[in-house]
Amino acid sequence: MLDTKQQARSRVQTDPATNLECLNFIRAAIVEADRQTAQDIKNVLAEVCNSGYADRAPIWAVLSETEQQQFQELLAPPPVARDFARRIRESIGYNSPAVAGAIQTDLVRAIDAGKVTSAEVVAFVARRNLQSFSGLWLAERVILVLHPKICSRLAPSIEAATKKIS
Repeated sequence: MLDTKQQARSRVQTDPATNLECLNFIRAAIVEADRQTAQDIKNVLAEVCNSGYADRAPIWAVLSETEQQQFQELLAPPPVARDFARRIRESIGYNSPAVAGAIQTDLVRAIDAGKVTSAEVVAFVARRNLQSFSGLWLAERVILVLHPKICSRLAPSIEAATKKIS
């Protein structure tokens, strides 16, 4: 609970003009329809509101339901990020470097096409899962590079190492 001094300081610092400016930032992000812009504006708004210069509730209340929904959609990772995160988690269960390599190839293509960013995928994948996936993907790259005779001798130890990762 805030004490009286904090409440008074909060009321004094909160400026209606700052609230209006924040509202205009949100609307600009919606018009821009760019996820990164929306994320940047969200971070600025958080800093301004946490510092006590603006108040989230009145700003949000002025936005229409449609504007609120549009801004939230811009802040949410795209469905393709959730799909890649799901595929990554599943590939760990398969313990297959080939599957991990195929997913990695698809992911790189989607990133290059601007459909998703690596940060959006990482937001859905736990660090432990990402490390396991990276281990599988690297194991596939090692297998492809090694000579077949060396590969046949190392296959059991590579398989054991990938099992330890997952």
